[in-house]
Amino acid sequence: MGSFYGNVVVARACDEVVPLLGGPDGTGIRGFALPVGPGHTAVYPDPETDAPDLAGPLSRLLGAPALGSYVFDSDVLIMNLYADGELRHAYDSWPGYFDEPATDEDGNPVDAGAFEFPEPVGAAPEAFVPLAFGPVDREALESVLRGVPLDPGDGQDGRYVFANTQHYDAMLCLGLNACRLSTGYHYLSLGGLPHETKAEELLAIG
Repeated sequence: MGSFYGNVVVARACDEVVPLLGGPDGTGIRGFALPVGPGHTAVYPDPETDAPDLAGPLSRLLGAPALGSYVFDSDVLIMNLYADGELRHAYDSWPGYFDEPATDEDGNPVDAGAFEFPEPVGAAPEAFVPLAFGPVDREALESVLRGVPLDPGDGQDGRYVFANTQHYDAMLCLGLNACRLSTGYHYLSLGGLPHETKAEELLAIG
Protein backbone atom coordinates (compact mmCIF):
# COMPACT_ATOMS: atom_id res chain seq x y z
CA MET A 1 0.00 0.00 0.00
CA GLY A 2 1.35 3.40 -0.96
CA SER A 3 1.31 6.79 0.74
CA PHE A 4 -1.83 8.91 0.98
CA TYR A 5 -1.45 12.45 2.32
CA GLY A 6 -2.34 16.05 1.66
CA ASN A 7 -1.12 19.41 2.90
CA VAL A 8 -1.03 23.10 2.04
CA VAL A 9 2.04 25.32 2.01
CA VAL A 10 1.41 29.04 2.28
CA ALA A 11 3.94 31.86 1.98
CA ARG A 12 3.31 33.25 5.46
CA ALA A 13 5.02 32.56 8.81
CA CYS A 14 3.47 30.21 11.37
CA ASP A 15 2.90 32.97 13.93
CA GLU A 16 0.74 34.76 11.35
CA VAL A 17 -1.07 31.70 10.00
CA VAL A 18 -2.09 29.72 13.09
CA PRO A 19 -3.83 32.55 15.01
CA LEU A 20 -5.87 33.45 11.92
CA LEU A 21 -6.96 29.86 11.33
CA GLY A 22 -7.96 29.49 14.94
CA GLY A 23 -9.85 32.79 15.06
CA PRO A 24 -13.53 33.54 14.36
CA ASP A 25 -12.82 34.36 10.71
CA GLY A 26 -10.74 31.22 10.13
CA THR A 27 -11.59 28.23 8.01
CA GLY A 28 -12.98 26.12 10.82
CA ILE A 29 -10.55 23.31 10.07
CA ARG A 30 -8.76 21.10 12.54
CA GLY A 31 -5.22 19.95 11.97
CA PHE A 32 -1.58 20.85 12.48
CA ALA A 33 0.95 23.38 11.24
CA LEU A 34 4.73 23.40 10.90
CA PRO A 35 7.23 25.96 9.65
CA VAL A 36 8.74 24.79 6.36
CA GLY A 37 10.94 27.75 5.56
CA PRO A 38 11.48 31.38 6.56
CA GLY A 39 8.03 32.89 6.10
CA HIS A 40 6.48 29.59 4.97
CA THR A 41 3.99 27.36 6.77
CA ALA A 42 2.63 23.88 6.07
CA VAL A 43 -0.96 23.21 7.12
CA TYR A 44 -2.05 19.60 7.56
CA PRO A 45 -5.85 19.49 7.61
CA ASP A 46 -7.77 16.60 9.16
CA PRO A 47 -9.19 13.96 6.78
CA GLU A 48 -12.52 15.81 6.57
CA THR A 49 -10.85 18.60 4.60
CA ASP A 50 -9.38 18.16 1.12
CA ALA A 51 -5.95 19.84 1.03
CA PRO A 52 -5.98 21.00 -2.63
CA ASP A 53 -9.41 22.60 -2.09
CA LEU A 54 -8.33 24.23 1.18
CA ALA A 55 -5.53 26.14 -0.54
CA GLY A 56 -7.99 28.56 -2.18
CA PRO A 57 -9.65 29.81 1.03
CA LEU A 58 -6.26 29.98 2.77
CA SER A 59 -4.74 32.11 0.01
CA ARG A 60 -7.65 34.56 0.32
CA LEU A 61 -7.67 34.61 4.12
CA LEU A 62 -3.89 35.03 4.45
CA GLY A 63 -3.31 37.23 1.41
CA ALA A 64 -0.51 35.00 0.17
CA PRO A 65 0.07 32.28 -2.44
CA ALA A 66 -0.95 28.81 -1.27
CA LEU A 67 -0.20 25.41 -2.79
CA GLY A 68 -2.47 22.48 -1.99
CA SER A 69 -0.90 19.08 -2.66
CA TYR A 70 -2.22 15.54 -2.50
CA VAL A 71 -0.43 12.23 -3.04
CA PHE A 72 -2.68 9.27 -3.81
CA ASP A 73 -1.33 5.77 -3.14
CA SER A 74 2.21 6.91 -4.07
CA ASP A 75 0.98 6.92 -7.69
CA VAL A 76 -0.36 10.40 -8.35
CA LEU A 77 0.73 13.90 -7.32
CA ILE A 78 -1.85 16.68 -7.54
CA MET A 79 -0.80 20.30 -6.85
CA ASN A 80 -3.11 23.30 -7.08
CA LEU A 81 -1.69 26.81 -6.73
CA TYR A 82 -4.01 29.63 -5.58
CA ALA A 83 -3.60 33.37 -5.14
CA ASP A 84 -6.29 35.69 -3.75
CA GLY A 85 -8.61 32.69 -3.58
CA GLU A 86 -8.36 31.98 -7.32
CA LEU A 87 -6.86 28.90 -8.93
CA ARG A 88 -3.77 30.06 -10.85
CA HIS A 89 -2.21 26.75 -11.81
CA ALA A 90 -3.07 23.05 -11.65
CA TYR A 91 -0.62 20.16 -11.86
CA ASP A 92 -1.48 16.49 -12.33
CA SER A 93 1.33 13.95 -12.58
CA TRP A 94 -0.93 11.24 -14.05
CA PRO A 95 -3.92 12.67 -15.93
CA GLY A 96 -6.66 10.12 -16.43
CA TYR A 97 -5.63 8.01 -13.42
CA PHE A 98 -9.05 8.31 -11.81
CA ASP A 99 -11.03 7.76 -15.04
CA GLU A 100 -13.13 4.66 -15.45
CA PRO A 101 -11.39 2.08 -17.67
CA ALA A 102 -12.80 1.62 -21.16
CA THR A 103 -15.15 -1.36 -21.53
CA ASP A 104 -17.02 -3.02 -24.38
CA GLU A 105 -20.81 -3.32 -24.61
CA ASP A 106 -20.70 -6.33 -22.28
CA GLY A 107 -18.77 -4.43 -19.64
CA ASN A 108 -15.48 -6.23 -20.28
CA PRO A 109 -12.24 -4.22 -20.17
CA VAL A 110 -10.99 -3.13 -23.57
CA ASP A 111 -7.40 -4.09 -24.29
CA ALA A 112 -5.69 -0.78 -24.92
CA GLY A 113 -2.39 -2.38 -25.87
CA ALA A 114 0.94 -1.61 -24.24
CA PHE A 115 0.63 0.80 -21.30
CA GLU A 116 2.35 4.17 -21.53
CA PHE A 117 2.40 6.82 -18.81
CA PRO A 118 0.64 9.98 -19.96
CA GLU A 119 2.50 13.29 -19.95
CA PRO A 120 1.92 15.29 -16.76
CA VAL A 121 -0.37 18.31 -17.02
CA GLY A 122 0.91 21.67 -15.74
CA ALA A 123 4.65 20.95 -15.78
CA ALA A 124 5.50 24.67 -15.80
CA PRO A 125 8.17 25.53 -13.22
CA GLU A 126 7.56 29.28 -13.39
CA ALA A 127 4.07 28.81 -11.92
CA PHE A 128 5.51 27.51 -8.64
CA VAL A 129 8.17 30.19 -8.13
CA PRO A 130 5.87 32.43 -5.96
CA LEU A 131 6.02 29.69 -3.30
CA ALA A 132 9.82 29.42 -3.35
CA PHE A 133 12.34 30.48 -0.76
CA GLY A 134 15.50 31.61 -2.51
CA PRO A 135 16.65 31.02 -6.10
CA VAL A 136 14.97 28.22 -8.05
CA ASP A 137 16.78 25.87 -10.41
CA ARG A 138 14.03 25.95 -13.01
CA GLU A 139 15.63 23.23 -15.13
CA ALA A 140 15.71 20.83 -12.17
CA LEU A 141 12.14 21.72 -11.17
CA GLU A 142 10.89 21.18 -14.71
CA SER A 143 12.56 17.76 -14.73
CA VAL A 144 10.73 16.84 -11.52
CA LEU A 145 7.40 18.10 -12.81
CA ARG A 146 7.81 16.12 -16.01
CA GLY A 147 8.34 13.00 -13.90
CA VAL A 148 12.07 12.63 -14.59
CA PRO A 149 13.89 11.89 -11.30
CA LEU A 150 16.71 14.11 -10.10
CA ASP A 151 18.35 10.90 -8.85
CA PRO A 152 18.11 8.13 -11.46
CA GLY A 153 17.96 5.66 -8.56
CA ASP A 154 14.47 7.01 -7.72
CA GLY A 155 13.16 6.04 -11.14
CA GLN A 156 12.28 3.18 -13.39
CA ASP A 157 12.45 3.58 -17.17
CA GLY A 158 13.39 7.22 -16.55
CA ARG A 159 10.29 8.05 -14.51
CA TYR A 160 9.60 8.41 -10.78
CA VAL A 161 8.47 5.19 -9.13
CA PHE A 162 6.75 6.97 -6.21
CA ALA A 163 4.77 10.21 -6.34
CA ASN A 164 5.79 11.07 -2.78
CA THR A 165 9.45 11.07 -3.88
CA GLN A 166 8.49 13.36 -6.76
CA HIS A 167 6.67 15.67 -4.33
CA TYR A 168 9.71 15.70 -2.02
CA ASP A 169 11.98 16.72 -4.90
CA ALA A 170 9.58 19.44 -6.07
CA MET A 171 9.51 21.02 -2.60
CA LEU A 172 13.30 20.70 -2.39
CA CYS A 173 13.64 22.60 -5.66
CA LEU A 174 11.54 25.41 -4.14
CA GLY A 175 13.94 25.71 -1.19
CA LEU A 176 11.35 24.43 1.32
CA ASN A 177 11.57 21.74 3.99
CA ALA A 178 10.77 18.78 1.75
CA CYS A 179 10.75 16.26 4.58
CA ARG A 180 8.02 18.15 6.46
CA LEU A 181 6.04 18.66 3.26
CA SER A 182 6.01 15.01 2.23
CA THR A 183 3.72 13.89 5.04
CA GLY A 184 0.20 14.56 6.26
CA TYR A 185 -2.25 14.69 9.14
CA HIS A 186 -2.48 10.94 9.81
CA TYR A 187 1.23 10.51 10.44
CA LEU A 188 1.37 13.56 12.70
CA SER A 189 -1.79 12.59 14.61
CA LEU A 190 -0.16 9.27 15.55
CA GLY A 191 2.77 11.11 17.11
CA GLY A 192 5.11 10.87 14.15
CA LEU A 193 7.47 13.76 13.47
CA PRO A 194 9.39 14.49 10.26
CA HIS A 195 13.18 14.21 10.40
CA GLU A 196 14.84 16.90 12.56
CA THR A 197 11.48 18.19 13.83
CA LYS A 198 10.98 18.90 17.53
CA ALA A 199 7.64 18.23 19.19
CA GLU A 200 7.29 21.86 20.27
CA GLU A 201 7.44 22.99 16.63
CA LEU A 202 4.21 21.16 15.81
CA LEU A 203 1.26 23.51 16.33
CA ALA A 204 -2.36 22.38 16.70
CA ILE A 205 -5.13 24.11 14.73
CA GLY A 206 -8.73 24.08 15.94
